[in-house]
Amino acid sequence: MKKEDIYIVGDSVIIKSVTEKEIDDYLHIRRFATVFKAEYDKENGLWEYMRPKLIDDIEGPDIICLIYQEKSNKAIGYVELEMNEADPPKVGIGILEEERKKGYAFEASSLLINKAFENEEIEYIEWMATEGNDASNRIARKLGGEIIRKEPIIPKDVMEHWEEEISKGEIPCYVVYGIYRECSR
Repeated sequence: MKKEDIYIVGDSVIIKSVTEKEIDDYLHIRRFATVFKAEYDKENGLWEYMRPKLIDDIEGPDIICLIYQEKSNKAIGYVELEMNEADPPKVGIGILEEERKKGYAFEASSLLINKAFENEEIEYIEWMATEGNDASNRIARKLGGEIIRKEPIIPKDVMEHWEEEISKGEIPCYVVYGIYRECSR
C-alpha cells in the first residue's frame, strides 16, 4: 500500500494521505486533537520539541492521513499507521474535541485498517488507547480488538529529555489491542 495513494471516501468521512500542502493542517490537528494537548499547553517547549519529529514522520514509512468531514471537507482529525518492519503496524488517531462522539474516529480507523488488511501481508494491527480514554478503548473493542499488553504512554527518549518538565505524578499507560485480520469490521 503506497502511502501517497490513500484517498478513501466513507459515509461521513474522507481519509487522505498528508502531503506537503497539508502539513499546516496536519500540525494543527496533531497539536489540538491529541491526549498530549494538556501537556503541550502546560509544558513550555514540549510542542516545539515534538513538532520537527511529526514533520519527519510524514516523510518516513508511516501512513499518515487527515480525516475530513465528508459534507464540509473540513479537516477534523488524523489517522495513521506506524509502519515498522520489526513490529505490527500501530494505529494512531485523534479527533478535534468539537468533532468527537460523532462516529468519525471509528469510521476513519475502520477504513484505514481494512485498506491495510487488503494490501499488506499482516496478521494484526495494534490499537493503542490510554487507560482512561473510554472512547478509544470502546472503538478498539468495536473493531474486534483484544487486549495484548500495557505500556508507558510517553516514549523513553521523551521522558529522559523532559523528565524535569513533565508533570510529576502518575504517567498513564497505553492499553494495546490486537485487531486481527479475521476480526476487523
